[in-house]
Amino acid sequence: MNRASGGISPLILILVALLGFGGLLALNARPVEPVQLIVPTQPAPTQTVNPWQAVLEAGFGQQGTLVPTIPPVSSFAAPTFVYEGGVSAPIAAADVASVPTLAIASGATPTRPLPTAQLLATNIPLTAQVVNLPTQVWQPPPLVPPISRDPLGRDHYYFGRPVDSNATNFGIFNYNYGSDGPQDAWRVHAGIDMPNPIGQTVRAAGSGIIVWAADGLRVEGAVFQNTSSYGNVVVIRHDFGYEGHPLFTLYAHLSAVLVLPGQRIERGEPIGLVGNSGRVTGPHVHFEVRMCPTNVCEDIPGYGETYNPLLWMVPYVGHGVIAGRLVDGFGDMVDDADITVRNWARGTVEGTTTTYIFQNTGVDVNSDPNWQENFVLPDVPAGRYEVIANINGVRLSQFVDVNEGMTSFVELAPQPGVTFPQDAPAPTPEPTAETVEGGEG
Repeated sequence: MNRASGGISPLILILVALLGFGGLLALNARPVEPVQLIVPTQPAPTQTVNPWQAVLEAGFGQQGTLVPTIPPVSSFAAPTFVYEGGVSAPIAAADVASVPTLAIASGATPTRPLPTAQLLATNIPLTAQVVNLPTQVWQPPPLVPPISRDPLGRDHYYFGRPVDSNATNFGIFNYNYGSDGPQDAWRVHAGIDMPNPIGQTVRAAGSGIIVWAADGLRVEGAVFQNTSSYGNVVVIRHDFGYEGHPLFTLYAHLSAVLVLPGQRIERGEPIGLVGNSGRVTGPHVHFEVRMCPTNVCEDIPGYGETYNPLLWMVPYVGHGVIAGRLVDGFGDMVDDADITVRNWARGTVEGTTTTYIFQNTGVDVNSDPNWQENFVLPDVPAGRYEVIANINGVRLSQFVDVNEGMTSFVELAPQPGVTFPQDAPAPTPEPTAETVEGGEG
């Protein structure tokens, strides 16, 4: 049986599909007309015409009217000043001759310049007299107590400074703790001195109770520990101690006492004013740190219980302290020897001091319980230094690094068994009031 002749051929279907596909391609290839934005109609702004603007824009040009140049009527003449005070007359020659001449005495001689001072020869070692740093007119603020940054816990900077930073709140170098002053003329010093004008505020170095506050010269029974050399004195027994031993601070030579015995005081509060009471060579505050030898202390510790305040009073910001021990070849401490500290980077002298003098009496100064030192140099900027001792031609030195707020320790010692050459015996000085009564406090 044959298929119907009216069916659609597959070839025709393929052609129709191709034509349709081609038509679609043609429609897509037609360029698209750009989109036109329809802006709403806006009214034209009203413009105000400035007549002067039109003239300036058009310019004068060839059509403008030229402004005629006015010729000068007469030449310029400078004004003449008219003197109305009358007619002046020249000075006659006779008047000039009548001026009196200065009479000079026949015996007068010109003032001659003063002769240049000649330096005197001295046998003082160089290390004791050369400090080539500029005069200190400003000092940085001190650190805030209490601090103990030593890894082994040996530091005990418990106290603030008794004088403000805008005044002299450091001890003078030529009468440090344990020394007998310039030319060995005074008693061995049991503290440090801070020279200031009379009336400068003295503040408590730490909190505690006032146990002594009296005029040591004019009030009966108010002489501190049977000596008048201290003048007006304030003593504080502090709330804290060291390894169970009570601590005391003493402030002497005051011009005025601002506290009363039994009064509670905090660190930094005013307790007195700098003065020159007692036996002094100038106004200053004498500052001591005393420690009771036992855990129970009924009275104020005596002269034999003082310790170097420079190891208890906080250093300046960015500064530390050098403590050291100078011994001979047998391990014995060397007294009253000059110590020089030299800045290793600059090669300049940072400072000088002397070793303690131990008189083997009941009122001797004391080495620190931890450091066992016999010299201290305070407020040394952080850095590297060489510590030098020169004893009758024998030179000893050690390098040490100084860190902020810490004590750096150094020991100077010769070879075992070595002794230092001895000086010729000095003549015994005549006794003076200072040496008999105790010198400066």
